Amino acid sequence: MLSGGLALMNELGLEAFTFKKLAERIGCTEVSLYKYFPNKHRLLQFYFQLYWLWLRQLCGRHAEMAKDPRVGLEHVVEAICGIWPKELPDVQLDPHALRRLVIEEGMKSYLHKHVDEDNAKRLFLPYKELSAFVAERLTDCRADLPWPRSFATTVIEMAHSLPFAMEHLPSLTELSSRKDLKQLARHLLHRTFTYIDHAQPLK
Repeated sequence: MLSGGLALMNELGLEAFTFKKLAERIGCTEVSLYKYFPNKHRLLQFYFQLYWLWLRQLCGRHAEMAKDPRVGLEHVVEAICGIWPKELPDVQLDPHALRRLVIEEGMKSYLHKHVDEDNAKRLFLPYKELSAFVAERLTDCRADLPWPRSFATTVIEMAHSLPFAMEHLPSLTELSSRKDLKQLARHLLHRTFTYIDHAQPLK
């Protein structure tokens, strides 16, 4: 059900996706799907949570292996940009498909009128924990870095919003000409280390 739902949601997009279509695709009844998720939005949020939990695990592995905090941060930013080693942490669904869904549809999991209610239910905790983890890696490189959590969130957002622009709104970024994740990582790493080295401390 989960793998079929992920594939179909990537194929159709959230708006066109329905539990009726999923039931037809995987050969079950529509009613049975509602036993697991009350609506398709909750299913999207499940994929959203699973992706950030898995990415946090991958980033943690990179940080632990690096002896130098700047090298560790470099590997973390690359992982956030989708540059992954062949051997990946176990996850019940294809992480590449999860990343694609987060890039294409992920913002819809929280850009809605009931976001505060969902936040109170801690539905965005995995995303927040990844942001906190990246912020810690930033302050490992420079203890007095201003606004580390804000910058960490900016890096994570850009690593997922720029690939969307590269694919669908190419005039928004020069990265569209090659659609290269390594080029995206170089861009964000340049911004990151420039910020670390030159940002003025808070007064």
